[in-house]
Amino acid sequence: MSTAPVPLARPHSRTETSASWVWLAGRSVMLIALYYAVGLWGFVFTPDAYGIPLVWPATGVGLAFVYVYGYRLLPALGIAASLVTWQFTSATMPLPEALGIVAATLAGVALGSYGLRRFGFSAKFERLRDVWLLLLIGGLAASGSAATAGAWGMAASMETLRFSNTWWLCWMADLMGLMLVAPVLLTWLGAGITRHAEQNHAKAAVLGFSLVAIAGVVYAGQLPTGIAMPLSYAVFPLVMLAALRCPVQITTGLTMAAGAIALSGTGWGMGPFAEMGLDVSLLSLNVQLALLVLTALVLSALRGERETAEARARQHLDELARAGRLSTLGELSAGLAHELNQPLCALASYAQASKRLLERGRMEELKDALGQLDASAHRAAETVRQMRAFAAGQSPEFSSIALPDLLRPVLDLLRPELRRGRVQLDVSMPNALPRIRVAPVQMEQVLVNLLRNAMEATEGLSDRQVRLSVQRDDTELRISVTDNGPGIPQHRLTALFDPFATWKVGGLGLGLSISRSLVEAHGGHLTARNREAGGAEFRFTLPVEDSDART
Repeated sequence: MSTAPVPLARPHSRTETSASWVWLAGRSVMLIALYYAVGLWGFVFTPDAYGIPLVWPATGVGLAFVYVYGYRLLPALGIAASLVTWQFTSATMPLPEALGIVAATLAGVALGSYGLRRFGFSAKFERLRDVWLLLLIGGLAASGSAATAGAWGMAASMETLRFSNTWWLCWMADLMGLMLVAPVLLTWLGAGITRHAEQNHAKAAVLGFSLVAIAGVVYAGQLPTGIAMPLSYAVFPLVMLAALRCPVQITTGLTMAAGAIALSGTGWGMGPFAEMGLDVSLLSLNVQLALLVLTALVLSALRGERETAEARARQHLDELARAGRLSTLGELSAGLAHELNQPLCALASYAQASKRLLERGRMEELKDALGQLDASAHRAAETVRQMRAFAAGQSPEFSSIALPDLLRPVLDLLRPELRRGRVQLDVSMPNALPRIRVAPVQMEQVLVNLLRNAMEATEGLSDRQVRLSVQRDDTELRISVTDNGPGIPQHRLTALFDPFATWKVGGLGLGLSISRSLVEAHGGHLTARNREAGGAEFRFTLPVEDSDART
C-alpha cells in the first residue's frame, strides 16, 4: 500500500535567521536600556536609609517585554536585572542574595507572563477583567516574587531589617512602578490603535499639552500648598476625557507622564507633597497616582465593553434584519406560489379542453375556451404585477365596480373545477346593489380562496354544496361563503388566520392570512365560524362606494 510522503520542514534561509537575530538583539537592547533607566530613576528617589526605593518600575518593564515578545527575552531580562543589582546593591548585599534577587525576578516575570497568557489577558484593556488580571497576576506573581527576593536579600544582609516590614515596602514600590509603566508598554508594544484612529493626533496633543502644563505648574514649587494640592487633582478630568475619547495608548501615556512629573518633582523637594517629608510624601503621592491609573484603565475598559456590546448589538440587529428580509421573501414567494396556483391550474384545464375541442372540430366552443385561456393568462400576469408592486411598496389600483362584474371572472375561473368535482354552487344576491371601490384582482383572490376552501371542505361527500350569498347592510356589503362539509376543528379556530397555519395535506396556510389582509386593506373584516346545521361559514364585509346610496 502506497503512503503519502512526509512533508519536510522548510529550512530557514540565512537571511531569515540573520533578520531574526537582529530583531532579538534589538528588542534585548531596548529591554536592557529601559530596565536600567527606570531602575536608576527609582533609586534616585530613595528616602529609606537602607536603600529601599519607594517606586520600582523595573519589574513592570520586564513583564511587558516578556509578555509581548515572548520568553526569548528572559536572558536579556537576566542581564538587565544583574546589571541593576550589581550597580546599586553590590556594596551592601552578598553575591548569593544578589543572585537570588535576579533569579526571583526572572521567575516572577516568567510566571506573570504565563498567567496573563493563560487567563486570556488582552493588552488593549477593552474589558474590566484585563485590568484586574494585570493587577492580580502582575502584582502577585511578578511584583510579589521580586519583592520577596529583595526583602529576603536585604533582611539577610542587614541584621537591623525585619523581613515583614521590608517586604511590604518592596512590594508597594514594585506594584506602584508596575501600574505606572506596564500599561504604557503593553498598550504601545502589544496592541495596535484600532479605535477612533481619525483626529486622535490633535486630541492627544491638546490633552498632553494641558496635562504637562498643569503638572508642571503644580510640581514647580512656586505655588502655595493650599493651592497646589487641590490643583494636583486637575489631571484627573484630562485623563478621564482621554479614556472616554482617545485610544488606550494615549490614556496610558498621559498617566505615565503625570506620574513621572509628579514623582520627579516630589523627589526633588517640590510640589504639594514635598513638605510632608520624602518618605511620607512619596507614599501619599503613590496613592494618588494609583487612583489615577485605576481610573484611566477602568474607564478605558468600560468604554471598550460598551463599544463591544454596541457592535454585538448592531451585528445582532443586522442578523435580525437579514432574517426578517429572508422571512418576508419566503412569505412573498409562498404567497406568489399560492396565488398563481389558481390561474395556472385554469390555464392547464382550458388548454386541455381546447385540445379536445380542436380534435372534435367544435370551433365555437373552442373559441370560448381560448378566451378563458387568455383571461387566465392575464390574471396570472396581473397577480405577478401586483405582488411586485407590493414588494416595491406601491399601493394597489382601486376602481369602482359592480359586484356582479367582480364575481363573473371568479365563477368563470372556477367553473371547470366545479364541473369536474360535481359541486353545486348557489349564488344569491339582491337585484340592485351599490358599487364598491376595490382593487379587483385582490378581491377576486379573496373570493377564489374562500370558494376553493369550501369546495375542498366538501370533498368526499356525495352531495357537495357551496353557497355564495350577498346582503346589503346600510353602509357595507356582507358576503358569505358556506359549505356542507364537516366544519372547522374547534382548536383550529383561534389560529385559523395565522400565516402557515393549516391542517390540509399539502397546504401552505397562506390563503386565509392573505385574504384577511386584503379585506382589511379595503376597510372590511373577515371572520369564520361553524354553522349549527353543519359546515363552515366565512363572512367578510366591504364598504359601499356611496354610503348614502339606496337600492
